[in-house]
Amino acid sequence: MPARKAKYTWRFVCAAPVREVFAVTEQMVGTPPYRFEPTGPDSARIVEAERKHPIFGQFTKKVRNPRWITVAARETEAGTEVVVTAVKGKAPKSRGLQVVQLLTRGVRDRRTIYRDRAMPPGPVTLVASWAGTEYPIFLEPRYDAPRGERVHTASRIEAVGMHGVTWVHVRLQSGAEGWIERDQVVPAPAEASRAAQVRTARFG
Repeated sequence: MPARKAKYTWRFVCAAPVREVFAVTEQMVGTPPYRFEPTGPDSARIVEAERKHPIFGQFTKKVRNPRWITVAARETEAGTEVVVTAVKGKAPKSRGLQVVQLLTRGVRDRRTIYRDRAMPPGPVTLVASWAGTEYPIFLEPRYDAPRGERVHTASRIEAVGMHGVTWVHVRLQSGAEGWIERDQVVPAPAEASRAAQVRTARFG
């Protein structure tokens, strides 16, 4: 870790999955003159990789005491818990706040993918991209869990509840239960009505 000490710290819970937190961090603030570096399964940092010469104006890769921002994210029952830290300086503070504002302001904004997308109980189906391909459900709400019964887009699946913001607890027609990633299912209302379309658009 660079020698500079943290000056700012922001803690919050957001609706975006852990992988989205790191994806937007890299895309928004891991750009030159900074560089995105994963530091673990639930953490990453953005480090100053280049610095402009104060007299001549050109950038150099020889950076002493680089500025940095760190991001840690883990899934909890309430959502994705995120901790953003940054060292002293206008640029690190600004980049850190960009991440904080994007992930927190979008929670109730239905126009963004970072909104709260808790799946209500009821019938659901796999997203259309799984057409023709079977999806083995997870037996526990974690990516390294064993897989169970296979389902496809025509399978009858019922959402039972949520685990954090990533996993939907489902029950299959056979009675088997398991977990499917939230972004892999959409509501499947039985009726074809305007209200059903609104629900699908809201939670899909």
